[in-house]
Amino acid sequence: MKRLLFFFFSVTLVALFAVVLVNDTNRQWNHYQRQFLRANHDRLPVAEKFGLLAGSIKQVVVNDLRAVDRCTTCHLAMEKPQLALAEEPFQEHPGDYLAWHPVEKFGCTVCHGGQGLATDTKAAHGDVKHWEEPMLRGPLVQASCRQCHGDWQRIADQIPLLVKGRELFKAKGCYGCHAIKEFGGTISQDLTEVGSKSYQLMEADFEMMKPPHDRIHWFMRKLKNPRMLNPGVRQDQLPEGEEEIFPSAMPNIGLSDDEVRAVTIYLLSLTASNLPVSYVIPAPPEPQPIYTSQAERGKAVFEKYGCAACHGPGGAGGRRNPNSGLGHEVPPLLHVKAYYADHVEDLKHLIRDGRQPTPRAQPNRPNPFLYMPAWKDRISDEDLEALIAYLFTLSEKLPQPQQQTPPNS
Repeated sequence: MKRLLFFFFSVTLVALFAVVLVNDTNRQWNHYQRQFLRANHDRLPVAEKFGLLAGSIKQVVVNDLRAVDRCTTCHLAMEKPQLALAEEPFQEHPGDYLAWHPVEKFGCTVCHGGQGLATDTKAAHGDVKHWEEPMLRGPLVQASCRQCHGDWQRIADQIPLLVKGRELFKAKGCYGCHAIKEFGGTISQDLTEVGSKSYQLMEADFEMMKPPHDRIHWFMRKLKNPRMLNPGVRQDQLPEGEEEIFPSAMPNIGLSDDEVRAVTIYLLSLTASNLPVSYVIPAPPEPQPIYTSQAERGKAVFEKYGCAACHGPGGAGGRRNPNSGLGHEVPPLLHVKAYYADHVEDLKHLIRDGRQPTPRAQPNRPNPFLYMPAWKDRISDEDLEALIAYLFTLSEKLPQPQQQTPPNS
């Protein structure tokens, strides 16, 4: 009986070993290496031919970044661009980026994302459940440049969408509600490290969107139609005693598909990066702008602090604010001069102290989600004076009364 059991387990062990051997020589990366070998058979040295035929995992270890990347196991032409082929994964790296970012110093995933230790395509690209750093494809890789480069203007030609996204974030008034590195409003989430935001914090929103469920597509859907992910819940849809939930406070700011992609790249760049000092290029001091008038400076202050996010471009209003006693919208600023021309100090106090909560239209419903934040000492006296000068000019946008032309006598 013992001999029979010994024979059975021996045969089983040999069979399992054979299965493992077959599986190990039939992996996806093995196929890629053999395909590369067949395409470049006449151009490869004998030693490399044998290496590819036998199959081997290639990896780059970057101690400074605590990274191990095995991307070149499949992307074989990255180290030998002269052997590049037309199809992936055998194309050469575009541009001269590897000359500026040698693989032995930077690896691959620090810029491209993905899972460096994986050798299966889907896993290596980070397109698997619970991996929170999917590969940044195409222009999305521009988001990684911000980890090291504070010198945006010097490399602007290489990161056009990242620069555009940053400009749009400011121009659309996002700072009015969102703060980045302690600058901006407090109405909504701090975005300082939103590019590293955990998927667990997005899980409820994922229920309202089609796959893929990752940070990249979450940003894109949120920017294109904010209330699709947070539509709110009406009172008649809730159990008795539960308070209704208003839709997302974030307005649809009318971004085109290209603008959505640009702002997404900028948001992806806002990460909790902690690279070694030797990798980081500090930002140079920004030149101080020169203004020709107080109103021109005030317009820059209006844009800097993101007032357009709630009050609309140029203070024209139109942002929804459910249950607001001011017409269910954030009021326009075109009438500021009429209300405050003789009460400038009251206007200053309103800007510095804010107004929270906003008066309700119906007392039995929740507070409006948008309110006037308190800017207090975050805005200087000089900027405040200039802002008021600009706000007073907005009355010029109001329709002017038509002058009656006397009839010909």
